[in-house]
Formats: sequence, structure tokens, C-alpha cells
Amino acid sequence: MRKNHMNHNARSNHVRRNTRNKGNFACTLIVLAAAILCGAGVLYALADIETRGVSPLSFTESIFASELNALESSTSNSSTSNSSTADSDGTSNNGLALTGSGFASVRLENITDTGKLALVNREFAFAGAPAVVPVWPTVPVMFVDGMDLHPSALAAIADMFESAGRADAGSLFVSSGFRGANTQAVLYDNGANAAFALPPGHSEHHTGLAADILITGVSQAEMANSPGGRWLAENSYRYGLILRYPQGATHITGIEFEPWHFRYVGRPHAYFMHRNNLVLEEYIELIRDTGGFDFEMNGRTYHILHQFPRNGAIYLPTRLRYTVSGDNTGGFIVTAQE
Repeated sequence: MRKNHMNHNARSNHVRRNTRNKGNFACTLIVLAAAILCGAGVLYALADIETRGVSPLSFTESIFASELNALESSTSNSSTSNSSTADSDGTSNNGLALTGSGFASVRLENITDTGKLALVNREFAFAGAPAVVPVWPTVPVMFVDGMDLHPSALAAIADMFESAGRADAGSLFVSSGFRGANTQAVLYDNGANAAFALPPGHSEHHTGLAADILITGVSQAEMANSPGGRWLAENSYRYGLILRYPQGATHITGIEFEPWHFRYVGRPHAYFMHRNNLVLEEYIELIRDTGGFDFEMNGRTYHILHQFPRNGAIYLPTRLRYTVSGDNTGGFIVTAQE
């Protein structure tokens, strides 16, 4: 990942997989340079050499990205209002700055930022104050007091635990959830292994979207090769969760393999990352470099768009359902669904 904003015109140059060396194999994710015109745009096929028993996922160039780029260029000096709602026919409702092309300019203070795709690592610190709720008694925990998570993450974990129980994946419990900067500082200053711990401000646990999940009777060292650990790695994406620090990606994430650390990002994003064997750093980079793309999941089309704010606003679709998440690097990701 680079600190500076990436060139959106260099679309496929950065859609790549850094070489991963682990055990007896070295694997690389590459983008096939051949492009096929297919109605909605250019079809990119991700060649995932390091497969996990799944087929590479194809996606199409966003049908909105080029239009949105042109719109941003032509209206960069336009003023926007403070309203955040619009009629679906593109007419103004309470003074919103509409474009007539299916987008409305909305000021950042009027946007609900879910934070689901916030990148938090050694480079990008998290300064938010997430709303969290107690984990117990919704799911089993190691400690009843002080164990909290974001409601979306907790709901996803509860669904996953229920399915794990039916699959005889073991007795799962949450051993760590939301962690404030002060708590992180105590852990970090008291000799926590730097290969697994991050300094205060840089831990995903600050978001309330990350949880350490363990299995009764299974040590952390044994988890990856246990039935329950394998089930979690293979199925967590179905519930919107990703294995945040997978094996062989330490040079990208900065953290050693943690088969117990899961991060909520939402189902479409978890699906895409899992199918293409991407970690969050790579996924954010892909979205940022391409400006966005479209893909299908369970018969539904998802439009992923990336924008950097202009004049304190971004464009949002007026005719599609959507959510917005800041990426914690200065940009915003819009996830629209047909």
C-alpha cells in the first residue's frame, strides 16, 4: 500500500497479487491483461494461483465509474446543499444538489459512514469512537464484563456461531472484541509480541468490528489445523467476516498468521475477498486503483465505487440502495445494490 493517493487511470497495473512464500510453494495473484468487451465494460479475470478450493471470480468495469469521473470533473466547482435525501426520479428534495444522471452530491456531514471497510494497520491509525454493545449473552465469551462489539459484527458472529454448531465445528467463543486505545497501550507496553500486536491507535479492535474467536479445548497453536478452525476459515465470508491475517500474507498485513482474528466487512466484500484470496490492504488498493467495479453474488449485482471527497462532498446514487464506508486512507467506498 502507498500513502499517496493512487492514480485512478492506472487501472490494471496495481490489480496484482504480491508473491507469497510459505512452505513448499510460492504463489502470485496476477491480472490477465487480455480484456474482453462484454456489454457492461471490460471483463477482468483474476488468476488466483493460490486457490483455496474456489474458482477465481470475474468482475466487470463499473458501469458508473467513468460517468462518475466525468461528473466529478464537470461539477467540481458546484456547490452542494446540506440535505441528504433525494427523490428517485432525480428531482430535488429539500435542496439536494442533483446531477440528472442518477447521482446526487451529498456533503460528508450528512452521510452515514458504516466504517465497515476502514483500513486499520501500522500505517493507518483509527481515531473513531464506534458504537458497541455487550457480546454476552448473544454469544459465548471468555469474560462477561467489558466484552463489546459493533452491533453488525455481533449479529454476523451470532449467525456464524449458530451455523458452526450445526456443522459440529466445536464450541466457539469470543475471547476479545472492542479494545480502546488505553487498553491496547497496556497490552503493547507490557511486552505483547510485536509480530501479533499493534501500537495503540493502530489495532483493528478499536473499530469494534474485529473479534478474536477461539474454540473450547483447542489452543491457539492448534486452531488452524482443527476442524473448527478450518470451518471458520472456509465459511466466515458467508457471514460478512474475513480471516484478517491469513497465512502467507505477513509481508502485506504486517501481522503474523492469526487463525483466530476475524473482521466484519459485510457479505459482498467478504465474498469478493475470499473468492480472490485478497487481504483487506489489497482489496482497498484494488477498489482505489480501478475506481470501482461490478460483480454478482447470489444473483444480485453489486456496484463498488471509490471516491475522494471534493469540496466536502461525494456523489451517491439516487436510484439504488447503497451503503458508504470511509476507507480510513482519505477515500470513501460506495456499495450499491440492484
